[in-house]
Amino acid sequence: MSKTPGELPQLPPDDSRALSMLTTEHFALQGLRSSTISDSSGRASLFLASLSGTLVALSLLGNASQMGRPFVIAALILAPTLIFIGVATFARVLQSGLEDAFYAIGINRIRHLYLEMVPQYRPYFVQSDRDDVLGMIADMGSASGGSWQMMLSTAGTIGVTNSVLIGAFSSGLAMALLRVSLETGLLGGLLIFLASAALHFVVLRRAWYAFSARHPALFPSDSGRQPTSPT
Repeated sequence: MSKTPGELPQLPPDDSRALSMLTTEHFALQGLRSSTISDSSGRASLFLASLSGTLVALSLLGNASQMGRPFVIAALILAPTLIFIGVATFARVLQSGLEDAFYAIGINRIRHLYLEMVPQYRPYFVQSDRDDVLGMIADMGSASGGSWQMMLSTAGTIGVTNSVLIGAFSSGLAMALLRVSLETGLLGGLLIFLASAALHFVVLRRAWYAFSARHPALFPSDSGRQPTSPT
């Protein structure tokens, strides 16, 4: 007679079958982390390549048309398209960052079990065995996180780049349609850039705090500090 799941034998942690399962899970999580990092890099590269290519094309068109109507029409079409690509890229790399952090939690929990089994080996493990965001920051070799860490992530970099694009497009549009002065247009573009960057930062912060709330730490860092962003 087959046993129900509740009647399955419990394997001790040092059983070879248990260690094999842990090793397999650890390896699978490492592979999944590699896929999320590759996805983020690919998305960011696509956005930056599109941005650089569009800027080169607009500069050539501007020189050829003496900044005339063809240049204005092309800018009005291409700039919103780039902004959409930037927003979509920001959202996707943020999702990939959260997914990567989820897999990192699993790896740190397995490492914690390893160190519970052989605590005398702790000096030989250079990465953290804590499953909160601070533990993941420690895996990167950072002593601490903080809000600045968000802007160093792939999503943070894309957010700032996209904000520059939004501010520049808004400034140019105001000068072209409203006939404002150069100084006024630049000041307005700067304000829009700051507002856009702040909005991206708020989205990042809320996403990481929501992630921490959905996945409470089983083995929190000793410092007890609240997390921000690991990637």
